[in-house]
Amino acid sequence: MLVVTAIAWAALLAVHAIGSGSGHHSGSVMRMDHMEHMEHGMAMPAMPAMDGAHDPRAAQGGTAHMDSMDSPSGSARMFLTTWPFMLPAMMAPLLVPALRHGYVRSLPARRRRTLTSLLAAYAAVWSVGGLVLFALATALREISRSGAIPLAVGLFVVAVWELSPWRQRCLNRRQAHPAIAAFGRPADRDALRLGGTHALWCVGSCWALMLLPLLAGRWHLGAMVIVTLWIWAEFFEAPAVPAWRPRPPVTAVRIVAASARPLWRSTADGTRPAAVTRA
Repeated sequence: MLVVTAIAWAALLAVHAIGSGSGHHSGSVMRMDHMEHMEHGMAMPAMPAMDGAHDPRAAQGGTAHMDSMDSPSGSARMFLTTWPFMLPAMMAPLLVPALRHGYVRSLPARRRRTLTSLLAAYAAVWSVGGLVLFALATALREISRSGAIPLAVGLFVVAVWELSPWRQRCLNRRQAHPAIAAFGRPADRDALRLGGTHALWCVGSCWALMLLPLLAGRWHLGAMVIVTLWIWAEFFEAPAVPAWRPRPPVTAVRIVAASARPLWRSTADGTRPAAVTRA
């Protein structure tokens, strides 16, 4: 799953680079057309600007590509090009417990079939959730052309949902895996149910955080990295009683601090870590 996550992130970076390059090229072309129109304006004073020379986005260069994502067609295109990579990049590590449960609880002859059904159900549920998130992000951007207002709304929604007891219920249920039958159609049904319910509770716990990068505009990748690290860090927290309260991922911070402490000490002392010395 770590390999899948790395490949998905590499693909996202490639898609982002290609999209930014095409947006910058489109902006440059529009500026060149505008200059040519101005040079020949005296000869053709009545020619309409059919080539988009008077498009206000022409002066913004590379932002023309980002602005095109505000339309429904642009949002659909963005969903088709980024969601197949965005989902595994952010959620693949969180699927490990469900995959382990399906592997252990299945007979050896059915393990591949069980894991395939689990992954198919998980991807299907999250794809529906992704469509809803992209549609919601598009609607928020259409309401206000200012990029700061949709992002502020997204931050407010994330803050409220992070503190809510309903999100804690989703986090608790995400860690509960149903039993899987041994043979026949019941086994197939249970594998689909495992993948679908796991995805459903993942959507319930992460939908607000997943919405935030879609509202960040040109800072989409940066927001996605921060949200992904936060979601992964929350994975280490134990189930808790649902209540209105903050839930910082302190367990992940302690793990990182404990892992980095020997390395920091060895660097300060000029010696190798104890684990390396014993090896």
